[in-house]
Amino acid sequence: HLRTETKTLQASLLELNPIQTMFKPVFLLATVGAASAFAPIALPTRAMTLRKPAISSLAMQQATASKAQLTPELFSKLDVDGSGSIDKEELRSALGNGADVTSLLQRGDLNGDGEIDYAEYERLMNMDFAGDEQGGNLYVRNAIKFGLLKPDSVLADCVMVGNKGFDPLNCATSAEALDQYREAELKHGRLAMLAAAGWPVSELVQPYLSKALGLPDLLAAGEKAPSVLNGGLDKVNPLFFMGIIIFTATVESVALKASRGPDHVPGDLGFDPLGLYTGKDEPTKRDLELKELNNGRLAMLAITAYAWNEFVTKVAVVNETPFLFKSFL
Repeated sequence: HLRTETKTLQASLLELNPIQTMFKPVFLLATVGAASAFAPIALPTRAMTLRKPAISSLAMQQATASKAQLTPELFSKLDVDGSGSIDKEELRSALGNGADVTSLLQRGDLNGDGEIDYAEYERLMNMDFAGDEQGGNLYVRNAIKFGLLKPDSVLADCVMVGNKGFDPLNCATSAEALDQYREAELKHGRLAMLAAAGWPVSELVQPYLSKALGLPDLLAAGEKAPSVLNGGLDKVNPLFFMGIIIFTATVESVALKASRGPDHVPGDLGFDPLGLYTGKDEPTKRDLELKELNNGRLAMLAITAYAWNEFVTKVAVVNETPFLFKSFL
């Protein structure tokens, strides 16, 4: 049975299967889209069907299924030491000394570090499903087809989470530039998520809060959130803005001083007080990274829609769509 399972993993790694205004509807569509933000927008994890049985355990026990699968669970079994990557010794231990481990690594090891991390393993799953081109990423393949990405871009075969291949201006000219842009994207996305939640909450809560405390209402005309387009920023105490500047400068200084080694993950500030990310397995970490990225991208669109919709319609978003924002009160 060892010989049978050896051929199974070799097939998994080496073989491929070829293969009121006009802005209201826009705002509504952007808001309805928020329902999908809590699930990854990228290709769903698929059970990759191959021709032979899969490894069912670290002991290489005889599989009972008729087809093999490249799955996150299989990665966890191969990653014996729990390091988050599969090295040559772990492959040799699973396949036996007679296996061509070097060829297996060459196919899966995209960055040439001698190991297959989970991002590269996920690339193998995509390649098995959709073919070798662009690492099996169908989003990237279509982006190149429609002229939204240059074929020689660093995004053409890249395992960075959330890679949709959208770079029509060719901003990602190198891996270093790509990391910088991803860092900026995550920062803007995190701010946008706070703003997308804070904007309607301020319009809902501020009138009641100011009345209860006997303080002036700080909302702009029409009970809209203060903004550059809505006005009303002059009502906010300047000390508030000073506090925001000091806080953001402190966060930025911490980020700039953080170690930027080869294993640095863009946007990782080590802030995880609830332990939602730290200590989790690699598939879970990658899933959380993708969810944060997708929620941030959606939030950037949402906060832009809020500001533009209120500027054009002169109506607060909570009053424009009360079934979304007031139904729970």
